[in-house]
Amino acid sequence: MLKSICRLLASAVLFALLVPSGASCDEFKLIPSLALQEAYNDNIFFTPDNRTKSWVATVSPGLALTNKTEKMDLGLSALVNVVRYQDESSLNRDDQYYKGRFGYAFSPKVNMQAEAGWSRDYQPDRDIATTGLVLSNIQRDRTNAGLSGNWVLSERLTAGASYFYERDMYDSPTVSDLEMNQVNLGLYHALGLATKGRFNVGYGSYRYTAQDTNSFWGTVGIEHRVHELWTIIVDVGGRFARTKYQVQELQFVPPSFLVPVTVDKTSDEWSGVGKASINYKGEKTTFALSLSYDLVPASGTSGATQRTAFLFDIRQRFTYEFSGALSTGYFLNYASAGQYGLNSLDEQTFFVVPSLRYEFMRDLYLDLGYNFTDTQYNNTNTSANRNLVFVRLFAQYPLFE
Repeated sequence: MLKSICRLLASAVLFALLVPSGASCDEFKLIPSLALQEAYNDNIFFTPDNRTKSWVATVSPGLALTNKTEKMDLGLSALVNVVRYQDESSLNRDDQYYKGRFGYAFSPKVNMQAEAGWSRDYQPDRDIATTGLVLSNIQRDRTNAGLSGNWVLSERLTAGASYFYERDMYDSPTVSDLEMNQVNLGLYHALGLATKGRFNVGYGSYRYTAQDTNSFWGTVGIEHRVHELWTIIVDVGGRFARTKYQVQELQFVPPSFLVPVTVDKTSDEWSGVGKASINYKGEKTTFALSLSYDLVPASGTSGATQRTAFLFDIRQRFTYEFSGALSTGYFLNYASAGQYGLNSLDEQTFFVVPSLRYEFMRDLYLDLGYNFTDTQYNNTNTSANRNLVFVRLFAQYPLFE
């Protein structure tokens, strides 16, 4: 997989270099980048006791390619995080991320987008800002791909469809692999100049090593643009999920023996679905707030979880060079035993990340930040927190602009 993506990147670069200057490419960019980060982490594994601390240096070379024309949008990227621990050299790893996307407009009314990616990572906090879940430092290989499209049916009505696939494979027999398939169909109707009605239905399949969850869901909602800077989206609905799993039970076998027997179990669950977001994009201020409640796959665990999530991000530019940002989030991942599989999950995670940025120029900036994260493991009545202080220098140099 890695060699294939590298060959794809090299082929795209070679093609672009061979395109004559008078060809029809409206925009082509090749952007090498480099990020250098030094951080102090006082609880690498998020353990309640016996905290592992270390200074952590990360060097991140990257390469991105974009090629846009009137109808086509192509993007390829590669990034490697070389992570080195000063006090825990056995944890040294190289994370790898490769992504590609392709969009094409067949006409003003019909367009499609395809994406694919592959990554290999190790960090225990790799998912905490998106799922709230803390993992161990086990290698995970993630493959994903997606296809989506939109079709303008009339002046007021638009249809959309999407499919997304993801597979997580862990290099450990103690952690369950995950294979996910999701399909979504939507209709969006203009109710006015600034308001759209939304109707979505979908199917999700979450397959773990020892259990499968299949679900169907539907939502209705509204999207409203208060003015050109503010957008509000609200969707509400319901979901039905059926989970099949196996348990070991002691059964009596004549004449007088109790023996462990594998028994198939099925669980049916109805639950609500709710999603809301508010976004603001001004000249000096950007703001995003999202709330959600839904059944989702939980990578690194043994089953799906009912997740409540709150995320907030704001960035304020004080001067042309100087800006500040604040990111915060709360996650509740919950599943009782027998609800979406054999095991239970009950974890709450809160994080807050204030940061400052100084831009020396458009493609060179310095970030200074602090990350506090607290996780409550309610099943064991324990908790853990982590303090991370970091400084990061990022530079890139767009070519062929």
